[in-house]
Amino acid sequence: MNETVDHFKDFFYSAVRLNTEINYKTINELICSKAIGSYRELADMEQLKRIVGGSCELSDETTTRINQLIDSYSKIQTIANEYKKIADTNGISVVSCEDDNYPYNWKVQTGMPKVFYFSGNYSLLDQMVLKGSIAVVGSRNPSKYALYATEKFCSELGNKGITTVSGMARGIDRQAHLASVKTAGGTIAILAGGVDNIYPPDNKDLYNTIKQGGLILSEMPPGQQPLRQYFPSRNRLIAGLTDCTLIMEAGSCSGTLHTASFAANQGKEIFVLPNNIYYENAKGGLKLLEDGCNVLVSTDSVVDSISQALMYKRMTMGNKEDIYFDDKTETDTEDVGIDMLRTLAKEKPEELDDDKWKLLIKDMLTLNPLSADDINSAIQIPFYKLSKLLTDMELNGTVCQEKGKYSLTFV
Repeated sequence: MNETVDHFKDFFYSAVRLNTEINYKTINELICSKAIGSYRELADMEQLKRIVGGSCELSDETTTRINQLIDSYSKIQTIANEYKKIADTNGISVVSCEDDNYPYNWKVQTGMPKVFYFSGNYSLLDQMVLKGSIAVVGSRNPSKYALYATEKFCSELGNKGITTVSGMARGIDRQAHLASVKTAGGTIAILAGGVDNIYPPDNKDLYNTIKQGGLILSEMPPGQQPLRQYFPSRNRLIAGLTDCTLIMEAGSCSGTLHTASFAANQGKEIFVLPNNIYYENAKGGLKLLEDGCNVLVSTDSVVDSISQALMYKRMTMGNKEDIYFDDKTETDTEDVGIDMLRTLAKEKPEELDDDKWKLLIKDMLTLNPLSADDINSAIQIPFYKLSKLLTDMELNGTVCQEKGKYSLTFV
């Protein structure tokens, strides 16, 4: 199917979601009943007529909503055309969950958008899969202490290639973007309104800076104003796109706590900057610490958390180039698929010789220094064998050991 036509259907879908009563529940029912195979079929008038006149068993509510869409089809088409016009004028692109370049972190989560829009450096989303990412959120009226800590953590982690994601709000969000936008990791801003809608307006300078070197995205179509009810939904996207969340400062009724809640529900680790127990604007963060979140005292614990997330991705993403490792310095083996080796390590470890085990170990150590226990837990290699391999790799200069952790001397 023609890509341009498909993406007009994405604009149409956004118009349907914002201007009709059709919601995720309706679409799920249509797909589960096989009335449609994709949300994009909502843009096909003939298909809509077949749905209401077909043999699929649909609830009365869904049938009514499809009939309403048929009646308002011309209006929805006009709105979709307006979205496309704004996008073309402002250099905004659209991505679908059916596209190959849909973000991995959203792909493996439920409740993520079927369609979103972006402007800027899209390659940051691919980089995040390799290097990791953090959500950084907090008060719009933060203390100098929280601002200072935000600048330090974001710049240090950014210089390690880790991408910072935030919501371009005043305060902590702004500081997080400014501290990371020019680092190796870069920054991504997720907006509550359309990508073309700068909010708050006094962050126009930040918006322009991010647009030049970072990435701006939103699930809202071009031209859409950032309504109050869209902000919690935006926060779920920030948490969902990243590997862990840093809470720099939050009051007891702060919207920042929404992001923390989404991150926890998604199984992500949360780090909270400790603060004065008598400071009202920090009580939400202190409550998170009381509930068992991690204390944010150094970048080391954050990097460890991200490394675990990246390790999991490498074990599940069999079609990514980064899982192939060509090592001519240590083995005569041709290009070996690391994903295949991991499968063998789990199912038929006896088929792996020492050189292949070393490839697995080297691949793990490209993420972060690890202890022998960490390596043993991840690939389930017998400890006696792992000790021998690590000793061999130390002797030939492939790895070195410091404070109980092994790291590569070259990659």
